[in-house]
Amino acid sequence: MKQAHTRLFSLILMGTSIAVATPALAADPYPTQPITLVVPYSAGGGTDIIARHLSDRLSKVFKQPVIVENKPGANGIIGTRSVATSKPDGYTYALVVNSHLINPLVTKDIPYDTFKDFIGVTMVARSPLAFLSSSTLDAKNIKDFLALAKKPGNKFAYGSSENMTRLVGDMFNHYNKLNMISVPYKGGAPLMADVAGGVTTMATGSLLSSSAYVQSGKITPLAVTGQSRTQMWPDVPTMAELGFKEFDNVYVTYSIFAPAKTPKPLLDSMQQAVAQVINQPDMKEILQKQAAEPVGDSVEKFNEQVKKDFELWRNLAVAIDLKPV
Repeated sequence: MKQAHTRLFSLILMGTSIAVATPALAADPYPTQPITLVVPYSAGGGTDIIARHLSDRLSKVFKQPVIVENKPGANGIIGTRSVATSKPDGYTYALVVNSHLINPLVTKDIPYDTFKDFIGVTMVARSPLAFLSSSTLDAKNIKDFLALAKKPGNKFAYGSSENMTRLVGDMFNHYNKLNMISVPYKGGAPLMADVAGGVTTMATGSLLSSSAYVQSGKITPLAVTGQSRTQMWPDVPTMAELGFKEFDNVYVTYSIFAPAKTPKPLLDSMQQAVAQVINQPDMKEILQKQAAEPVGDSVEKFNEQVKKDFELWRNLAVAIDLKPV
């Protein structure tokens, strides 16, 4: 009799398990509604261009619209905040550049916690930065430039168009014990015009914003950051090749983040869809035109990289005594 009761109890438990499991199996697949991809910068910029090509292709993968929403302002903080306060249901993401990690080092009272309020999804793509000077300067590479910058009596300036490129310039200035003056610009276009005209001695900037001046011969690319030469300028050496190892992991990155409590399976779904899309031949070609290469790393790997990148910028901020203002 006891055995019969035990068996009956086991059958009841099995039935309960089946009853609990059934709704999960019957749940709607993700996604079941449009997804919003917030770009916290102005329309028409490099991040926006990548976001729109990405969203078109993700819409086909998910069979749901992926809508790009531009929310510029405060170096990306305004749009990024809107994602931090969004429902963590897998339907709102941010596509940001490195300034997302640099902002807390240079800006006081950010209205969110960069690490507690966000979780990384994946790095979409990355692009090297370039060290550039006017072609009227007698320097063909970064070592030539360094020799000139260290000559007694020479007073050089380096320009940048936002926080990330400014920090890379600061990095070069600090590690080489130079006394160059930092000159901030409000955009890549006026910066490159002044470098081409010899008003500002050197710039750290994107390959894309400087390519027309390089092609015309008005600007000399002295070196690029990153671990390998870029297809856009295959004859230009990397900083690492020339002995400046500190710059081998310095890239402009385009990355997707989600609200912190977004369920892991939804993060994985987005990461896998992005990796599929960016490795399609047409998307690779689009990224190449932006001087970028696809990445698409896993959620786990990307979040580890985020920690390493933040440490790089934080250590530099401490070294140059950079304080948030």
